[in-house]
Order: sequence, then C-alpha cells, then structure tokens
Amino acid sequence: MATVKLILQQPYRANGKVVHPSNGESITNGTKTAKKRDKPLNPYETRLYCFLIVDRDHIIKIKTEYVIFPKEWDFSKQGKKDILAGSIEFNESLSVLKKDIYDKYKAILKDFPDMPFTQISRSLKEYGKTKEIPFLRSDKGFFEYLDDYMISLKGEVSDNTIKKFVSVKNSLTEFIKAKPKYESLTFSMIDHTFKDAYVNFLHNQPARGRMKTRPEGMQDGVLLNTEAKYIECLKGFCKWAEERNFNRYTTYKEFKSFTQANRKRKKQKNDIITLTLPELRHFYTFDFKDSPEMERIRFERVRDLFCFGAFTVQRWSDIERFDKSQLEGDIWKFNAFKTKKETEIDLIGYSAPALDILKKYDYQLPIISLAKFNLYLKNAAKVAGITKEAKKMRYVGPNEIPIVKAKNEFLSSHDARRTGVSILLNDYNLNPVHVMRITGHTDLKTLQAYIKTDRDSRRDAVSRTKRIDEPLTIVKTKAG
Repeated sequence: MATVKLILQQPYRANGKVVHPSNGESITNGTKTAKKRDKPLNPYETRLYCFLIVDRDHIIKIKTEYVIFPKEWDFSKQGKKDILAGSIEFNESLSVLKKDIYDKYKAILKDFPDMPFTQISRSLKEYGKTKEIPFLRSDKGFFEYLDDYMISLKGEVSDNTIKKFVSVKNSLTEFIKAKPKYESLTFSMIDHTFKDAYVNFLHNQPARGRMKTRPEGMQDGVLLNTEAKYIECLKGFCKWAEERNFNRYTTYKEFKSFTQANRKRKKQKNDIITLTLPELRHFYTFDFKDSPEMERIRFERVRDLFCFGAFTVQRWSDIERFDKSQLEGDIWKFNAFKTKKETEIDLIGYSAPALDILKKYDYQLPIISLAKFNLYLKNAAKVAGITKEAKKMRYVGPNEIPIVKAKNEFLSSHDARRTGVSILLNDYNLNPVHVMRITGHTDLKTLQAYIKTDRDSRRDAVSRTKRIDEPLTIVKTKAG
C-alpha cells in the first residue's frame, strides 16, 4: 500500500558546510560529524518534498513550495512542532497536501490501471505544481500587497477607513527606515519581536499634527488608541493575505491591540465627550443670526447635520448616503454601509426632529467633506457657547496624557452618534437592547462606556422610579 511522507530537502549542514539559499555562498562549519544525529541543523529555511512511496523500487519525489526552518520541524511527526505559533494551520495544510497527492495517485490507478509507473510519476509531479503557493510565484513584495489590499477595500469601507491604512503604511515605511533589520519586510517577519519593536517605535514618535496640542513634555508618541488601530489594521491585512495564500505565517493572530495592563487603564476612565441633553437642545435651536451671512449658512448646515446624527444615532457613512427613497413614512430604512445590515430608524419621539431637518433641506442633506465638517463644527459649537471645559485622559504606552480644553474643541462627526447613545441610555433610560438595535452594535460592552455610573447620575435615575405602593393615576379622555 502506498504511503506519503514529507522530507526536508536539506535538514543538516552538509560536510561541515551549509549553503545560504539567497546567495549561494557556503559557510564553513568547523566540526566534522560522523553520525546524522550529531550534525548541526541547517540554520536556514529549506524546502519540503512530498514522497509517494509504493515500495523501495517505486518512489515518486514531488516538489512542494513549502519551506521551513529545520529547528521548527518535528521529524517524528512530520510537521511543524506543536508548541510553535501557527503550527495547527501549517500542519493542516500539509495534511491536505498529502491527502490530495494520495487521492490523485489512487484516482490514476482506478482510471488508468495499465499506466506505466514512469508516466504516473510525471502525472503526479505535474499535479504537484498545481498545489504551489501563489505568493511564491509572484514578484510582489509586502508593501505592494498592502497597496492591493487597500484597493480591494474601496467600495467596501469608508474613505476614512482607507486613510487609516494609508497612515499605517506611512508608519511602517518610517519604521523600517529606523530599523534596518526590517528593511526587506516580509510576512515571515511579522512576529512578536516585530510587534514589540514596532510598538516601541510608535511610543517614541516625534510630535506632529495634533500631537503638538498636548501638554508640554507629553507630545511625543502616538496615543494608545491610535496604536491599537494600527495593530488591528495590520492584522486585517495579514488575514486578507493569508486567505489568498500570499501569507502563510499566522503569528499575527496572537497580537493583542491592548496589553492587559493598558486594557485596565482604559477601563478606569470613562471620558467619552458628548453633548448633554440641554446642550443638544440649545445647539439645535440656536440662531446664528449675528454671524456673517456665509458663516451663518455654513454653521447652520453643520449644526443640522450634527443634530441629525445625534437624533438618528447613525454613522457619518450612512448619513452622507441618505436618499429620500429610504424613507417610508416616519421610518428610515437602509443597509448600513459598515455592517451591511438592514437598519430601521423610527423618526418619532426623541428622533422626530430628524424628520424636520430632512424637510428643511427638501430631503437632500447638505454635502460637505468630513475634514471641513469637523472644523466648522468646532467653530459653530463655539459660537453657540458650548465651551465648558472638558477633559480626556489618554495614554502613550503606560504614561497618562491629560487633555483639557473647551468641549467644542473635542467635537467631531462621530460625537453626534455618541451623544445620541448617551441621551437614550441616561436621559430616557431606553432599554440597552433597543439602543443596540438602533445603533447596530452587537456587543453590550460597547454601550456600557456610555452609561453614567457616578453617584449623582445614579441617584437621579433612581429618583425617577415610583414607589410600589404609590397610588396609580388614571387619566380619562373625553370621547371625540
């Protein structure tokens, strides 16, 4: 009965020397070894060959495109050592390869029982070529694949998300310039050592842009949230590449966006900046009549878009895609751009003013770029007097960075959604499950960050409940 085995092309240093696969230069090993088990392992990656063995006189050697470091190979189990990262996926792919080769051999015997063994050998070797890993037949490098990934995302995610990946690419480009070790970056280099070096690099980034608005002496290094976004973007790219067989290294799956310590630091602070219900009411009804004509129009449009987002509690990507055809009476029905889920928003009660805003603009919301929106929003909120001092606590690694400024300076498009979530949960005590249906969140933990748990908020919430023995009030209505 035929068997299939995997054998390394060059597991040991040969004759005291080993040839570097990249340049063909031999490196002398100063010791002589008589027995194979005493030979030092080849320090470089070597190819795996698949051997179909019928008997000692009938063996077919099939080249594969799998390579591995001999020190990572379990010679008895014929697979990557179980304790190593990515061993499960790697060994599963090898098992599939062995099975495919064996099944192909059996199929040839069944269909062509008189086929000569030499022809069977040629057929299996040709079949083995169809099992090559695509990325080994490509001349593309890591950053070229990253470019392909960003192109593939267009139309699937917002432009703002694409910009995050551009930032990640720029950051990685700067990183490899600072770290010559990673000059020729490949997927095989994306391991925990790489991540540690990259995170340390991010912690020491010189101040630029908004980083310069932090307190003196605290401007260097990207914030913890930015660091986490970069890691998540990198993981998303590596997964995309793995699914297309461009990447066969899976250590990235073990990366954590936040270390356990940093996760605890984030949980200690609940500093999401939102407008209170009175502030939102004031902003929505504020008259910009004292502003110059062009500014008045600009401020009103920005204010109305922000309030529309707060009343509907939806993302900017869905607001900017609003179309009158999505309205069915007082219900806004659409497929969310980010999640692709069907969403229904009842424009009644708290959300009713959103319908008034739509009518004001004849169901065609003003068009404005996100960058300009965020700039004009800060100015409009300042004119409206939403300038109460606010504070956020951020981190660069383990270091606390207190950021204190007027509330209007913190506001951006996403704070409209956050404001709506906060008001529904804290002011109207709407069931969190209903809020999740409105927002599209799938994890209750996400909403917990918006629930006010301080002493005053808790007492206010309890004060609005009724005693169990309090008489019920019956309201009679007159017949029409």
